[in-house]
Amino acid sequence: CVWFFTPSYPPLTRQSSAQEEEEEEEEEEQQTEAAEESVYLYVGRDAKPAFQYKIEDILSKQELHGEPVQVKTFRSIAKEAMRAVVWAPDCGLVLFPPFYSYPDFSPEAARDVRNFVRGGSNVSGTVLFVGGGLEISVMNKLFDFNVHSEYVAGPYYKNERYVKPDSSFATLPDLIPEVGNVYGMVVSTLPPNSRSFYDSFGVSVAACVRYDLGRVCFLAQDFLDVLKDEVAPWSQLLQALLNYE
Repeated sequence: CVWFFTPSYPPLTRQSSAQEEEEEEEEEEQQTEAAEESVYLYVGRDAKPAFQYKIEDILSKQELHGEPVQVKTFRSIAKEAMRAVVWAPDCGLVLFPPFYSYPDFSPEAARDVRNFVRGGSNVSGTVLFVGGGLEISVMNKLFDFNVHSEYVAGPYYKNERYVKPDSSFATLPDLIPEVGNVYGMVVSTLPPNSRSFYDSFGVSVAACVRYDLGRVCFLAQDFLDVLKDEVAPWSQLLQALLNYE
């Protein structure tokens, strides 16, 4: 007599599905955490003090990759402090303000800033300088550029060559008015892998340099002499630079 039987197994389907759902939720949480990028703003002794409060007010109304801008400040560019900033898991962008005096970056701090940019992605690895000639010279020192600064009268024209329809600059106005004394970057002295988004007569007031996987950007505006009814075009330009990929 031969017996035939069907083996029975524990009902694992529901347990596996529940486990898979938990794992998917954990992955989504990790992705959400990874996507939350902060702007780290330097407010040390070399920075012009009035800038912090103006820029924080402007950034409070803006978005970074679809989320409200989160601003964190740091007061030192010593090698230990600088490494803590650029190694922070949420550091997406480092913003250097108009300087009161020339900042003294140590070789180690400068190297960490460069490595932060080199290892960037579409949502991280950006260093943004705002201001004029002094800030351009600091950028040159940190990244071994040789960009020349020059005063240029407005208005400043959107550069259609580099403003693509799907870029963060696409919806900005064709012209940006002059506010204050605007010292921009001479386009002919920019590194080859640069993009000037607004310029006039060969001088850029908003540009980014591709630096390995990240970006080094500059905005020729310190916002210190900008009145409330004048700030909108420049604040829009700032947000476009923050979100440039």
